[in-house]
Amino acid sequence: MKLAAVFAIAVAGLPAQTISSRLDALVAPWREANAPGMAAILIRDGRVTWQTAFGLADLDTRRPIALDTQFELASVTKQFTAMGIMILAEEGKLKFDDTLDRYCPKFPAYARTIHIRDLLHHVSGLPDYEELMVGKIGDNFFRSSKGPRAAHEFTSAEVLKTLSRQPRLRFAPRSQFEYSNSGYEVLGQIIERASGKRYAGFLKEKIFDPLAMHDTLVLDERKHSGSRLALAYRKRNGKWEDITYSPENYEYGDGGVESTANDLVKWDQALYTSKLVRPATLSLAFTPARTRDGKVIETHFFGHPSSYGFGWFVGSENGAAVLEHGGDWSGYRTHIVRVPSRHMTAVVLTNSSNDDVEQIAHRMIEIAGA
Repeated sequence: MKLAAVFAIAVAGLPAQTISSRLDALVAPWREANAPGMAAILIRDGRVTWQTAFGLADLDTRRPIALDTQFELASVTKQFTAMGIMILAEEGKLKFDDTLDRYCPKFPAYARTIHIRDLLHHVSGLPDYEELMVGKIGDNFFRSSKGPRAAHEFTSAEVLKTLSRQPRLRFAPRSQFEYSNSGYEVLGQIIERASGKRYAGFLKEKIFDPLAMHDTLVLDERKHSGSRLALAYRKRNGKWEDITYSPENYEYGDGGVESTANDLVKWDQALYTSKLVRPATLSLAFTPARTRDGKVIETHFFGHPSSYGFGWFVGSENGAAVLEHGGDWSGYRTHIVRVPSRHMTAVVLTNSSNDDVEQIAHRMIEIAGA
């Protein structure tokens, strides 16, 4: 169902038990015996009003998924990278209008035209690093977590070096929107250069520890994966196949954060406060990008017009801001939808190549009584 329907169905006033049963029914089609599954949480008015966890985190050991099971967040990581940049801005270690050449001097002259805020907004014009480094990703790119490793595993430092060798941009900065994993990989490296710390250590010190997100971490080239990580699966020829591993698993900035449904409740609630940054700074995360002449740069997300702030897609329905982001990597599918004016958030984490997570998250908001 499109986001336009999120506020259209009159379910306000439904008893809590009815809402809970409708949410249970919503996820029921994805319950399958001896299969991967899902952790999902609905937050309303600062409380978890519904939650579910089902399926297996590891089919071989039959370890069940729980609310403290860790999932690779994939691109949902971008909101943490953006928060890291905002924290550094408040600490005076960088400015949003600093140009790329200040932190990455080996880039060509065009780096003087790219600002940090352009990277945050996906309007920098940087080429796609995966096309440059990997090319077309085939069926054998993702493989079992318990099998042999690739001869070469990519790092974020290598991504930066590859991008710095490109002679030209895809388009002039701030002339258009193009979703860019490259930009957020570069932002991860800027965090390291501005802070003097590893990206993983900086996020732990400045975000995860202050919010008591003790089950959240960054997987980088040190390969310190979460102890309760759900393995990722896809179904092929009627059988579930482990595809957790790839030679790109240890890059970060655009992805790489592993977290749990429980920890994302803490993250969501912190975004109503000034625990991490001041309200004026936080508001930038939810402010759309603009062209050089001041026009809002629009894109489409979940089938509706949207814009992009710092790590968040920004839309609206009936005058209410809708903030969201999804993640898609190997068999992980993740999504978070926030409607701050209604104090409602839906979080859905899966390890089963489930392409319906966006719709599930939006339906959760709808059922909750939009």
